[in-house]
This record gives sequence, C-alpha cells and structure tokens, in this order.
Amino acid sequence: MVREQPTEELLIRVARHDEEALGILYDRFAPSLLAMLRRILAERQEAEQVLQDVFLRFWDQAAHFSQEGSVPAWLAFAARGGAIDRLRVEKGLSPQARGSYRALRHHPACLPRGKQIILLEQRSELLKKVIKQLPPHQRQALDLAVFDGYTEGEIAQKLGEPLGKVKAELRAAMSFLRHRLRAVMGTWAANI
Repeated sequence: MVREQPTEELLIRVARHDEEALGILYDRFAPSLLAMLRRILAERQEAEQVLQDVFLRFWDQAAHFSQEGSVPAWLAFAARGGAIDRLRVEKGLSPQARGSYRALRHHPACLPRGKQIILLEQRSELLKKVIKQLPPHQRQALDLAVFDGYTEGEIAQKLGEPLGKVKAELRAAMSFLRHRLRAVMGTWAANI
C-alpha cells in the first residue's frame, strides 16, 4: 500500500517547482474546488479557468507560502475569490467593490488548518445538518454572501430587507455556525 504524501510535504516540493507535487495536489483538491466554482459560476469553462488561475498562482507563490497556513483553505479562498471577482466584473463593479475575501488571504490565522478541513470533509453530513438548522432567511442571506459574492448592501437590496436586518441575520448565522462547528469537530455523532 502506498502512503499518501502529506500536503505539507507536497507544498515544500511545489515551492521547489516540482511539477509532480503540483499534479498530486491538483488531483487531490481540484474536484472539490471545481464543484464549488460550478456552484458560483454558471459556465463550466469559467470555473475551469478560475481553477487553472488559482493553481498557477499557487505555483508562483508556493515558495512564500507560510507553513502556518492551510493549503486547502488557501486554495478554497483563492478559488472563491477568483469566482466572485468574475461575477463582479460581469456586474460592472469596480475593483474596490469586489468583496472582502482578499483580507482573509493576508490573515492566515482565520483560515482553518489542514487537519480541521479534513475533519470537516469527513463530517460533511453533520455540517449539512447544521446548515439546514439555520432559519431560511439566514440561510438565504448566507448563501448569497458565500456563493454569489453579494455584499451586505446587495443582499439587502435583493431580499428587500433593511441593511441592519441583513447584517444582524448574517451575524446570527455565523455565530450559530461557529458554535455548532465545535460540536461537529468534536464528535462523530454530535447531537445536531
């Protein structure tokens, strides 16, 4: 049986411009990233282009990648950010109005670590149950923010709700998810 090489070791190899290591990481993470991108972008070709751009940027920046960061989280945030940028360009928004994901890229402490991501993937059914527990209006606002890249103001306009209410709903949803995430991370059979 062949041992799967840890992501951290592959990162070191990619930093040395080892194409095989990049290929292994691509094979490991591209399917889930493409699925996420397809949820955000209507055209498969656009999703594939964003995915390619993300891995090219990763290739270029791997030598500067902090060992404190999580490769899967970086890839996910970069892919989401690239997709949201595409949506915002289509909407004709200025670069200043293109979302806040860039701030996350510069603060790796807020990104989940590799082991946390693996646990979340293994417990995805529990995570789905947690998300379904959100009230419909909170779930809808969160979906618009995460997958469609809308700002709080755009969500308020789209839903016909006051901005303050949308902000409160998003805060409540995030607080609930943070609290319940501890249960998901802590047990295989959390009473969700």
